[in-house]
Amino acid sequence: SDKKDENKDSENAEDKENENDGQEESEEDEADEIPLIDLSGYFVKPDQFEGIHILDQKFEKVAGAPNFRQIPGFPIFGTAQPTEAGMLEILKRAKNNKENGKVIWFNVRQEPVVYVNGAPYAPRAPLAPHANMETKLDPTELNSVCAHFANVLKRQLKNSADKSIKIHKDKNYAENPMERVDLEENLKVESIKDVVSVFKECAEQNNINLEVVNVPVVEDQASSGLIFDNIIHALKNEPASTPCVFSCQMGRGRTTLGIVVACLVKEIQITEELKQMSDMNLVSSQTLKDLLYEKFERTTYEPLEDEDPLCKGEFEVIKQLCEALLGAGEAKRKLDLILDKCGSPPKGAGVQNLRECIIETKWKYDVASEDKQMAYKMMIINFIERYFFLICFAKYAFEFGPSGYQKTFDSWIKDSPDLIQMATEGKDKLEWSRTVDASKLEQLKEMMADPNYKENLSALIRTIYDFAYVTYADLPRGQIKNNSMKKLAATTLMEILPQDLADKITKKIDEDPNCTHDFLTIVGMVSYF
Repeated sequence: SDKKDENKDSENAEDKENENDGQEESEEDEADEIPLIDLSGYFVKPDQFEGIHILDQKFEKVAGAPNFRQIPGFPIFGTAQPTEAGMLEILKRAKNNKENGKVIWFNVRQEPVVYVNGAPYAPRAPLAPHANMETKLDPTELNSVCAHFANVLKRQLKNSADKSIKIHKDKNYAENPMERVDLEENLKVESIKDVVSVFKECAEQNNINLEVVNVPVVEDQASSGLIFDNIIHALKNEPASTPCVFSCQMGRGRTTLGIVVACLVKEIQITEELKQMSDMNLVSSQTLKDLLYEKFERTTYEPLEDEDPLCKGEFEVIKQLCEALLGAGEAKRKLDLILDKCGSPPKGAGVQNLRECIIETKWKYDVASEDKQMAYKMMIINFIERYFFLICFAKYAFEFGPSGYQKTFDSWIKDSPDLIQMATEGKDKLEWSRTVDASKLEQLKEMMADPNYKENLSALIRTIYDFAYVTYADLPRGQIKNNSMKKLAATTLMEILPQDLADKITKKIDEDPNCTHDFLTIVGMVSYF
């Protein structure tokens, strides 16, 4: 009798398991009837990789949450896409011992995410494995595609004999996509979860009221007013004390953009609350002034006296904006304070300064080979445009924020087509190559025209280096400055050579795969020929 009962229980359990499997398959089929984007042929790539954590080592490193940081003085956090364990720890810190407290998590990615064995993965197009997808989905559609992606991987796992799926990794991470190498591996799978389920489980375990807001952002860009409006909509009716977390794949550019917008919104909220207290005579006008200065204006670093104007964001199109738009100059000043707080040390507690990264990337462009310069150039142009629209947003926010943002930023910017045109036409107005001053170039040509120039070659080399040093005097000392000077020295030497000698050297470099277009190689050939 006991044995019959055991068999019956076993059969019931098996039937229930089959029923659950059938239900899961039915749910998968239903979710994937007509996927908005069919990801079945896409590569699967881990979000996290060796070297992803670039936050200064003086800040605490949270396991599973690369680049996790909090902006001093604000309940605002940023992170790379965390593991499940990392997400639990972030939410624990964000809630700050408040049970059932509210936390808003802004996902500022536009690419789908799935969790495999507790770690985040994203799809990549086979023809572009080193670039994040540009989906142009609204927040609801993005959740749908995330669920579809999880189902795609579950089907792959079901059809696998060894319970594994194929994933792709970069051999080594490089900022420039042109320098990355794709590798394929097999991954043994224990669990697959869609990102919505992961958020729900982590919120339940932390006993918090978690609101997840999808704000799809194209990497390195911020030209859509909807990005800013989505963040405003989620924050404007919340107390300034409500914690918010921003995340993208690396926790760098897109995350920092979201953090900056949130800092502006909360600064306006806090300022208005303090002003109301002053109007009620609860604090004096001087105390109000002191509080606002201490909270938002005071800096903890000494400004550089001879700082490069471009480090301060003084690009031609930005100067044009500050002259054309009333109040843009003050908006830029206020924004720059926030960018510094949200940027890397010593000015801030983050990983990227959205103003300084423009000229920093330009320095990399200057020393990159021609085949890799295009990727850097696109980044620089996007960075300038992003900075332009951040200044516009700051101007808008300080004007419309105190009254509750009665007008959206998207409509405000669309009502100013001249600003959009200014950004479009001016974002690439930058000195893309440097040359030695014309008068100095003539001096070098005179030295080269001397019949005994080979005997004076050492003096010629020293003079070229001196001129290259002067040309790049604004760059900080280091490898980028050294490489920039060497590259300019090589270009300058080729420019002053007699045409017949220049042709011989060019032909030799083109024919010999072991020859490079560097300064010392060219000097050697000048001596040889």
